[in-house]
Amino acid sequence: MEVGTVKDFTARFVAAFSDELKFIFRRFTHHWLLWILPLIIFTLIGSIFSTGVMFDLPVGYVDQDRSHLSQQVIRELNAGAHAKLINYENQLNKATESLEKAEIYAILYIPAGFEADVLGGKQPSPVLYYNALYYGAGLYSIMDYSGLITELNTQYRTILATKIGLAVPPLAKVNFIYDGLFNASGNSIYFQQFSAVVHLLQLFVVTMTIHILGKLPRRTRPSYPFILGKLAPYTFWYCALLLFEIALLVLISGARVSSFPVYMLPVTFFYVMAAQSIGILLFTYTQSTLTAYSLIGILVGLALTYSGVAVPEMSMPWIARVIAGIEPLTYALNTLFDIFLRHVNVLTVIKTCLILTCYPIFITLIVRRRLVKRLQQEEVNQ
Repeated sequence: MEVGTVKDFTARFVAAFSDELKFIFRRFTHHWLLWILPLIIFTLIGSIFSTGVMFDLPVGYVDQDRSHLSQQVIRELNAGAHAKLINYENQLNKATESLEKAEIYAILYIPAGFEADVLGGKQPSPVLYYNALYYGAGLYSIMDYSGLITELNTQYRTILATKIGLAVPPLAKVNFIYDGLFNASGNSIYFQQFSAVVHLLQLFVVTMTIHILGKLPRRTRPSYPFILGKLAPYTFWYCALLLFEIALLVLISGARVSSFPVYMLPVTFFYVMAAQSIGILLFTYTQSTLTAYSLIGILVGLALTYSGVAVPEMSMPWIARVIAGIEPLTYALNTLFDIFLRHVNVLTVIKTCLILTCYPIFITLIVRRRLVKRLQQEEVNQ
């Protein structure tokens, strides 16, 4: 009895799978959802992040010391790649207004007596602060400042020690080697681009799943193995599409993969399955296809906000971490990025795949009977 049930399930699944393969690229809507829109958005994302880092950001400065040292600080900071300094003379209030209006992204303030205090062994504090409302631009505008101050401290440490007749003790020589995807300032930009590609694929997978389910009643009487067979070709397609986009991103950006690249295949496959199961859930518990489509926006917003893409997971309150733990994007994105950065072992990949497998299994148990009734209801409404 059980063998016959399995054979019947398999036969229906294979028949639906084979039938869908014949029509997968015969519909104009499918072309848009399967490759045209994903590749257009991939190109747009790539063009947005093509520079990698921000250069020549306007930074105002107010130099009340006008000494050789203060001019050296201004000159060398301006020579860096990220900041382009604008002189506000002694008009600190005007510089502050420009900062509030986002005409500049940071202000460097050098107090009077700066050089004299440095040579006198005191610790003057030139101030460089940025507008936190423009976090990305502000952060990049001050990126060269810490290195410049460290260099000046080393230089004047020797001068002051010689002046007071003390020998400067030798410091440890440390060679910093950044072993990552890009330079240190570009890694966060790459993460945003990489996460956007993975995140937006979920949008197309869920949309296509709802679209396929909405069209099923027009052709035949639905059953659960029939539904799975109809969705299976799109599972393989979107898995291949995501791997193709990641490969393009690696090739164009000159990134490298620290772990075994084949590990990405099972992670992307189960990630697409998890996204499809969410599409099935949305379709099953809505009254119409249009309502299911409208809920995709909420899903995308939750995924973007609570998956660690926009806000680090460790910075979230506990309720936000619970939401992040529900999102399949959280697990897939973290594991895929770990495959790039670290030498991930196979147990980590298996753990992620098992977690992602829980989504289709759990949702199947919830919607198995209700889904067929929902499809029949859709057929009546049509």
